[in-house]
Amino acid sequence: MASIPNPTLAAGLEALKQGNYQDAIAHLEGVCEMELDDSIVTEASQSLVQAYPKHGQPEKAIALCQHLSEHPDPHIQEWAAKTEAELISKYPVAAKSPTDATGFTPLEDQASSPLKLSRKPNQTASSSSLLPVPYSPPDIPTLYTPRPRWRNCGRAQHWHPLKSPKMERLWLVAIAVAIAFFWLLRVLVEFAMETINSILVELPWFRPFQLLYRDPTLALGITLAILFILSPWLMDGLLQFHGLETLSLTKLASRHPESAKVIQKVCRKRRLPLPSLKVLPTDATVALTYGNLPRTARIVVSQGLLDQLKDDEIANIYAGQLGHIINRDFILMSLGVLIIQIPYTIYWQIPQWAEKLKELLLVKLPGARGWLSAILLGITGTVASLSYSIYWVLSLPLLWLSRARVYYSDRIAISTTGNPNGLTRALLKIALGISEDIQISGQTSGLLESFDVLLPVGYQQAMVIGSFSPTTPFEDILKWDCTNPYRYWLIINSAHPLLGERLHLPKRYAHFLKLHAELDLPALIPASRNRAEFFSKLSNSYKALPLLQSTLIFGVIMGAALRGILWMIGKLSDMFDIWQLIWLHNANSFIDACILIAFSISVFLWINNYFPDLKPTNIGTDPDLGDYFATTVTLPPDSRPVLLSGKLLGRSGLRNWLGQDLI
Repeated sequence: MASIPNPTLAAGLEALKQGNYQDAIAHLEGVCEMELDDSIVTEASQSLVQAYPKHGQPEKAIALCQHLSEHPDPHIQEWAAKTEAELISKYPVAAKSPTDATGFTPLEDQASSPLKLSRKPNQTASSSSLLPVPYSPPDIPTLYTPRPRWRNCGRAQHWHPLKSPKMERLWLVAIAVAIAFFWLLRVLVEFAMETINSILVELPWFRPFQLLYRDPTLALGITLAILFILSPWLMDGLLQFHGLETLSLTKLASRHPESAKVIQKVCRKRRLPLPSLKVLPTDATVALTYGNLPRTARIVVSQGLLDQLKDDEIANIYAGQLGHIINRDFILMSLGVLIIQIPYTIYWQIPQWAEKLKELLLVKLPGARGWLSAILLGITGTVASLSYSIYWVLSLPLLWLSRARVYYSDRIAISTTGNPNGLTRALLKIALGISEDIQISGQTSGLLESFDVLLPVGYQQAMVIGSFSPTTPFEDILKWDCTNPYRYWLIINSAHPLLGERLHLPKRYAHFLKLHAELDLPALIPASRNRAEFFSKLSNSYKALPLLQSTLIFGVIMGAALRGILWMIGKLSDMFDIWQLIWLHNANSFIDACILIAFSISVFLWINNYFPDLKPTNIGTDPDLGDYFATTVTLPPDSRPVLLSGKLLGRSGLRNWLGQDLI
């Protein structure tokens, strides 16, 4: 069949309607080869089932029906089964195998192979050899290549801007995060100063620095003020290591006109200066905004985002990033991210320098390669791990604001574009793009992890979405996010809200705008309807929370109780002159250690639930994640043994001493 340069579904259907089956098949086959939207591929395949028999190729129609019977839509399955039965009864010869009982294979069948619907590299047969080759049966159609299924629901043509939400909650969160971040930073600085001087006191020939005994509050405040002023240019410098480039509005408008119009529209309406647009040459789908004032704001997107998302979806992302500028939440987040880049950059660069220094030492001092390399790697590994720990601790206060602010920016994006379904597709495609980048590179890049709190979708969320079969509906994946009663407690250390709960908002806006929603998500179950339900959840939290959180809560509660009991025993012993126990109420170090003792005991008690006795009959082989997520009450302590095979992904060497990147 001759190929068509620009095949379209409309042209194929029109040719089929006019009875021009050869052109119809050529167009429809081209659509199945090149189209990424599975709904269009399915429609083209159904039309091919009608065209093939009328062009004398009923065997291809039967083969397509067999594959359409595996479609996730039950209506398509029913149609395929019914059509296949009709074709088999009408063309019984075509339904039989081309190989008969004698083993003879007609040579003519080799020339008529069924349609290949998956895109594969072109293969040219080599004609340099005249040796006979064994016949291999034609490939069966492969409809379901790894690609998500989009409904491509519409957008509002005329809409009124949504009512602006009350900003008091976001402002209170920002103030609380700023106070907590400054306090935590001050504690870490004081601890570092005291530790340095304590070490210097113990060392001979060294004296402690008197400057380190002073209160660091004023110096810390001045340093933060300087970093705040320089934050846009310092962030530009950091992103230069990832290949940051300028993106002009004219260039953006040439490829994505709606996105450029949205930027101009929002800035004109809100009386904002046009932000500086930039692009990162990475395939990961990322977008972030930073700066210290609206006039110094930068909006950065990746080339992967521009390539993988459609124009209306990119426009939603730009509108959401402009929402951060309008709400001014990007100012605090920019300063916080800039500060945490300091320990993260040390963590990222130290292992690289250590490897180079190790190679140099092996060349210069080959006799000391054993013990000298071990010392070098030990010191640098410790420094890298300590730097990563500081980065992780300083990130904790920013997580709260990062989770809260996206709801406000999503609302601005929908109100600006009138396209809630486009926002839904954009966020899901960003998650899939990040997951694909991690899978290809075999590890989480430093860009994704260090700037995680600024991204529209977190890289950890993306890995979950990308781990499912492409035939698994998004609703099945995100159902847990909407209905599990403990979901709010389980995201306390996450930089983004649950994606299912977040996408519930565009669904509501789609219904408000009288549109069909891209996702049919279940109704949100509130965290707690009343106090009785809250205390019931609290009393059963040990059954729901992961190991670290459960043992931490139990250790603090039981440790505090044990500490109080021992202190009371010491006090009573003092009153009744029981001298053997009087020391208990003055042994502060021992009493404080009760919390650590209780924490250690709780670890031993709780860890058994995570490693139960496994029976071969209960181990699931080749598990389907969709089946696990279908149970919306599943919690981390629920043990379901499975047998997995594959390759463990993650960073190697000193960058993964703490196991922070095991995928």
